[in-house]
Amino acid sequence: MPFKVFIGGLLEYDSGKTTFAKDMIEEFEKTMSMKTVPFKPLSGNNLFYHYNQIKKHVKKYENFISLDIVNLMEGSSVDVPMVLANPVHRVNTQAIPYQFYKEGSLNTFLSTYSSSVSLFQRLTRHEKDSEFSSVFIVNEPIHNNPKCWNDESLSEPILKQAKDLKYYRNEHEYYTMNSKFYADATESSFNYLKTKADVIVIESFNNSAHPAWCIRESDVIIIVGPGSYFRFEPDSYFRAIDNFRAIHRNKPTTTEEILKITTPAEALPLSLDPKKRKTEIKGLVENLQKKIEE
Repeated sequence: MPFKVFIGGLLEYDSGKTTFAKDMIEEFEKTMSMKTVPFKPLSGNNLFYHYNQIKKHVKKYENFISLDIVNLMEGSSVDVPMVLANPVHRVNTQAIPYQFYKEGSLNTFLSTYSSSVSLFQRLTRHEKDSEFSSVFIVNEPIHNNPKCWNDESLSEPILKQAKDLKYYRNEHEYYTMNSKFYADATESSFNYLKTKADVIVIESFNNSAHPAWCIRESDVIIIVGPGSYFRFEPDSYFRAIDNFRAIHRNKPTTTEEILKITTPAEALPLSLDPKKRKTEIKGLVENLQKKIEE
């Protein structure tokens, strides 16, 4: 069985998870000579910020994949399909301006449409060997409305990859479809990666403390924030998640909430200087190698 490291983010954005995870992958690969693969169960990009990169990656890799997994795979020697290293990926879009006229005021518009919404989402399951199949769930009111969306040069090369297209019309239908395919996509992909690597570095989504059930197999839990990282023992970390969910069933399980109810085994500084940071992460990896060899 491969050794598994889970890396979560202390903040919703810009915690430094991807940089930390990539440094770890490179250390396991180059210093420890261990085949290491990244696993990002869930990811998301935003059209407003990442339009050009999304189009570039679809053309280059012929798959709809996250910017993060491309970055992480650069440090890995393991040849696996990127869609299995990142089985669930969605692209969000911002509020549509014409909706402003329906709301009647700028304040109402901003309070209603401040968050982005999903345009479409890929869920990929492992079939056999390195084969896979993808289901796309698509926001029908936005995708089929020319006032909202008319860029077929982006959407068509992506959606033609789908084995099946599922359209949803509201948030309830989205969560129903997501629940139907999410667990199978993440579990089947994770089980495939376990046959290919000595080490799996799992990166979370935003500040989610528990993005997929398979992270319960993690041997080490690391939560990263600007200038610091926290190492948790898996038993205490997952016990805190279970206790939190028992009380707050409908509330997102974030790392911030978990840190309120459990204590890390270690709290360590993380240098802003790239060379010093790599040295610090090398020390962490060397300690983990001792744990692997026990």
